[in-house]
Amino acid sequence: MLRILHTSDWHLGASIEGFIARDDDHRRFLDWLVSAIDDHEVDVLVVAGDVFDHGQPSAEAQRLYYGFLSRLARTGLRKAVFVGGNHDSAARLDAPREILDGLSIHVVGGVGADEAAWERAVCAVPGRTGGVDAVFLAVPFVHEFWLGVRSGVESPTQVAATLAARLRERYSSLTDRAVALGAGAPVVATGHLTCVGYERDDAPFVIHQIGTLDALPPSVFDPRIAYVALGHLHRSFRVADSHARYSGSPIPLNVKESRSRRVALIVDVEAGADPVVRTIEVPVARHVIELAGSPAELRHAIAALAWDTPLPPIVLVAAMVEQHEAGLEADIQQAFAAHRGGPTLARVVQRPRGAREGDEAAGPPALALSELTPEDVFRLLCRSRGVELEDRLLSAFRGVCAAPVEGGRAS
Repeated sequence: MLRILHTSDWHLGASIEGFIARDDDHRRFLDWLVSAIDDHEVDVLVVAGDVFDHGQPSAEAQRLYYGFLSRLARTGLRKAVFVGGNHDSAARLDAPREILDGLSIHVVGGVGADEAAWERAVCAVPGRTGGVDAVFLAVPFVHEFWLGVRSGVESPTQVAATLAARLRERYSSLTDRAVALGAGAPVVATGHLTCVGYERDDAPFVIHQIGTLDALPPSVFDPRIAYVALGHLHRSFRVADSHARYSGSPIPLNVKESRSRRVALIVDVEAGADPVVRTIEVPVARHVIELAGSPAELRHAIAALAWDTPLPPIVLVAAMVEQHEAGLEADIQQAFAAHRGGPTLARVVQRPRGAREGDEAAGPPALALSELTPEDVFRLLCRSRGVELEDRLLSAFRGVCAAPVEGGRAS
């Protein structure tokens, strides 16, 4: 039996509204993760993509990452497997791989047209007394371009079918190699993609954006794979009736994520048996919350703020007003400054009283540009200029977005 700890979507270097860094939250999570590896006698750590929030992470984000890797040698871990996500720079993750290989840390940042990268995706965990205890298929985010999928040649339905077929072929060929290498050892795969079961307001969701492509079916994974550790969706759930699961993000990155608990998955795999999966809760350092109401209600709510987390909450404020009130933002900031304990004010917006989020009268939701996808921005631009967004125009835009960039990472 081999014990795996599955986590993903760390997004080191992430911030709220572009200026409230989450480094302290991540530092506490990584401290907990080191302890959890020993407490649960984990053999293999799997991180299924989006290690960083940006392709060019800050010095502090990199310091957190490499500091964590250095501590793994002092645990009972036998192997760590990291793969790149759509937020990561494949080249940046892969750069120190020769050094990391010597520390039993296997990293596959990305794959492109180079077949050598696909060969590196197969990673064996040697047995303590010889042989192989498990074989991992370390599959990172794969841009559809590198799978030969082109939106200008096929219809959206054909594009979706082609992408699923190409991924199925890749997982099948990798499983063939793993089975030959492992001689009966269980095969464990990773993936950074969108499978069925996501919710429309999951953020983020679809990353293969050409045509009108939606989520992928679990049938893309070879049935010989004992467990599939998925990343990209920030919610923890099992994909349909399969052995594929999302672990979700370990820290809440927005208001919605603060409403559900953050977890990692402990997975026991053994040849010839179904995996045994259980969740372990990740301690949350602080929550991200939204306060909405009249200016008077907000002042009362701010004064009454309380929390039971090590760090005070990050707060987004929506003031419901009859008409724009000059100086209201300054009043809200003053109310926060007077609050002992220091909850962090991230944003103040004013909305027409009675308007619901999404109403045309209220205008677009108050989101930072960093929270919008390129397609969101394109839709808003068309709306602002009175351009009718026909299917052909949207499909053409998605085709532009599908153009590959450095390391096979989506823009």
